[in-house]
Amino acid sequence: MSIAGINGYNYSNYYTGTKRNTAKANGMNSGLLSNVSSTSSNITLHMSGTEDSGNALTAVGFPDGSSASVYKSDAYDSANLEYRVRYWDKEGNYTDTNVQINDVDPRNASYLEMLAYTTYSDVEGFTKNAFGDFMNAAGGVNGNITYDSDSINEKKDYVSMIKEFMQLQYDSNNLSGYLSYKELYDYINDRTER
Repeated sequence: MSIAGINGYNYSNYYTGTKRNTAKANGMNSGLLSNVSSTSSNITLHMSGTEDSGNALTAVGFPDGSSASVYKSDAYDSANLEYRVRYWDKEGNYTDTNVQINDVDPRNASYLEMLAYTTYSDVEGFTKNAFGDFMNAAGGVNGNITYDSDSINEKKDYVSMIKEFMQLQYDSNNLSGYLSYKELYDYINDRTER
């Protein structure tokens, strides 16, 4: 886990099991493996499922009132690594995006695709903090990149953003933060080489 406050950056905390920790990170709140809905200011996390979705594996809320939650799709199995990302706009309307994990290219992916990709890597135990590290890196090293309904599906090179954050941790002598981002960076590169 990265430490808070290095060079003025804020890092996200997670919901883990029943333990609740929340913090703003680059204008976002995150959650992992919880069955609750949490509201902080105008940021809402949709963790408890609706009638057709079950409970979310991860969730993120945005300052504009929109949010996204990641679920395993109904078609998920060891051969079909499909996750579903439900995105709520600020009016509360949602759309579902099915994401084939093996088809995600982190060098040219949308924010929603990367939410599914990093959730998968954490849930399957390939990484320990990919979801939070991705969200921090996606905000940019200056924390000036935000996401809303207009930008949530734009394709970006998130590998470069993760590498920048990894280097920032190294330059700040934050070895544990560096190693956490390096774990995600190495996971992406190892998966891409297959």
